[in-house]
Amino acid sequence: MASGEATGGGLLPGAKRLVELAQQKQQLSGQPHLQGAHWLLALLERHGAMVETMVGGLDAASLAGQWQSRLAPGAAETPLESTEVLELARANAEARGQNRISERDMAAVILARCGYRPAETDLLIAIETTAAPPGYRPRARKPTPMLERFGRDLTREAQQGQLSAFVGREEEVQLVIETLCRRTKRNPLLVGPAGVGKTAIVEGLAQRLVASQVPAVLAGARLFAVQPSTLVAGTSVVGELENRFKALLKEASQDGVLLFIDEVHSVVGAGGRAGTDDVASLLKPALARGEIACIAATTDDEFRRYIEPDAALERRFQPIRIQELNAEQTLAVLRALAHELGQLRGVQVGEAALSWLVDFAAQFLPNRRFPDKAIDLLEQCVAFAVARDKGAVDLSDATAVARRMVGMPVAVAERLTALRRELPGRVALVEEDIQALVGRLNVTLRSLDLRPARPNAALLLVDRAAALGEALGGALAELLFGSAERVIAIDFGSFTSPADLSMLLGAPPGYVGYADTLPIHRLAQMPWCVLRCDNVHACHPQIREVLAQALESGFFTDAHGKRAYLSDAVVLITAEVALASQRSLGFAGERPAADSESPGVIQSASAVLGAGFVGRCDLVFAAAAGVDAAQQRWLRERLLADLSARYRRQGLELHWDDSLVQWLADQHTSRSGPRDWERLVDERLSPALIEYLPPGEQVRSLVVRFEAGTIRTNDYQPEDPQRHDGI
Repeated sequence: MASGEATGGGLLPGAKRLVELAQQKQQLSGQPHLQGAHWLLALLERHGAMVETMVGGLDAASLAGQWQSRLAPGAAETPLESTEVLELARANAEARGQNRISERDMAAVILARCGYRPAETDLLIAIETTAAPPGYRPRARKPTPMLERFGRDLTREAQQGQLSAFVGREEEVQLVIETLCRRTKRNPLLVGPAGVGKTAIVEGLAQRLVASQVPAVLAGARLFAVQPSTLVAGTSVVGELENRFKALLKEASQDGVLLFIDEVHSVVGAGGRAGTDDVASLLKPALARGEIACIAATTDDEFRRYIEPDAALERRFQPIRIQELNAEQTLAVLRALAHELGQLRGVQVGEAALSWLVDFAAQFLPNRRFPDKAIDLLEQCVAFAVARDKGAVDLSDATAVARRMVGMPVAVAERLTALRRELPGRVALVEEDIQALVGRLNVTLRSLDLRPARPNAALLLVDRAAALGEALGGALAELLFGSAERVIAIDFGSFTSPADLSMLLGAPPGYVGYADTLPIHRLAQMPWCVLRCDNVHACHPQIREVLAQALESGFFTDAHGKRAYLSDAVVLITAEVALASQRSLGFAGERPAADSESPGVIQSASAVLGAGFVGRCDLVFAAAAGVDAAQQRWLRERLLADLSARYRRQGLELHWDDSLVQWLADQHTSRSGPRDWERLVDERLSPALIEYLPPGEQVRSLVVRFEAGTIRTNDYQPEDPQRHDGI
């Protein structure tokens, strides 16, 4: 009935044009049927000003933006055919004593069908505002333009099938329902860590409301979700936020409306001074008088920091603690979500992959909570398959995606082989210590150790090995974790008093530095890393005990109560501890290499650092390798190779004679480390080479050697390498 006739009455030109425009929007959207969105968008386009007068508080422009998103591909909408609209509009026209349908009659019907209650003078017939399942009839009759503008109608989304299937949490939903049925203080506050599913509980309530699985006192209620940040956005004029929030509370105070405020702690201090003219001060009277039924959600930390100090706000709510799901419950959630994603994306995820994702999330994402962390992994796996046009996610796909998401080293066997092969040439550790380190990592990186919560390895470098901390940390970060930048360095030598603990774990609330970012916070951003704790011998014993406890438990706890986990890191600890049997020789003289496992090493380290601290370290290294072929390889392939690359960019090609490498090696002492050789190169070698830099874009090749106590060079001649010039 798209021509010009409705049953028993004709269409005025404006009404006829409205029908044609709605049909055009249907054709452009590619939808098979006319929907409420087509009618409402056509109405707003032609008669936006009229709509604003018919339903007070509506903004035509913002409303059009909201409804346009409902025409996106895959969006579920209830059909609203022209026959139904025109029959109802004819009935409304006849109730006014007219025999032809006007655009205002159609507007009244369209608004009512889309959930907006027009004025009684416009809609003269009884129309249910939405196409609802049997048994669910929204009882709130007054318009809710502010709630529609700044919130989400969760019950409408539940009707349209836009909410995910609700699994578990039946007890928590029942507690929320019971609290809402109270006569006073009917405001449940969901309190729990981020990611445990607080919002999902509220969405589950919306699905129960629509399915009429609630007591009679809640039957027909509409549930709106509001974010405080959305209310604050764009309120640049003084008093605008206050007026906006008062209008929203007025709409929420009518019978049959439930309000859900996520991140409720954001209302404290929003829009004004906390406790006086902020949003919380506007919310408290409405809660106290019982004018609204409000569900709220926040985390434990924010509850303690923002809600508890405001006693008047806290006592308006009934806290409900939401605990983290266990692995079995999370697996049930993943099964339901995998089924939805299979229908939506055409990707199937097997049971083995789902179980593995839950186990992986439990072990390697300790900073996050179930079910959120497992859901994130599942969503990423499905996206991985969609991007590669695969129809299923198998166990190998799940493994690759999950390891990549957390920055976990892949191909562990290959990385350990490379570590075993390259480490002797990069760090002057003795062979026995290298074997012990690789053996430890071979177990822990595969998660086969008995204490997986502890670091992958806790290495204590003392005596001659202490000078190797920086080089060893960089080598481990590069060879194991893929980048030499994955090193977090903390100088414990600056923590000389108990008060300096705030520099490690943060200051207590109210003190200077409370909100500062700490080095240990980088562990949450980069868990697979090398944590280098330098000069532990110089810190205060109380701070050293904090480090010992972290090595034992596998985490630091900062001043905010948040944990920074060490379970995926390699902890490298350096301390200047001289072996008791060798102290008389001094630090500068050459000494025989000490066996890191010998009782003397452990006793000497325990005398300085404490037996409890040393006992929490997995390996104690005291010896540095002497100058041998392996160390000369490091000098040639690392130190001198880096120097050659720098000069090559300046047009000078350098070739190193064995005599120069030997001269550098001869500078080795018991305390030498990479820094000492770098300093020697910068002070002795580089100044002697700078004058040979060629001008312009010329290129020159030199052989550099050490002869007769000085550095000499000659032009590189492959056929006569012995000819040389002195410097």
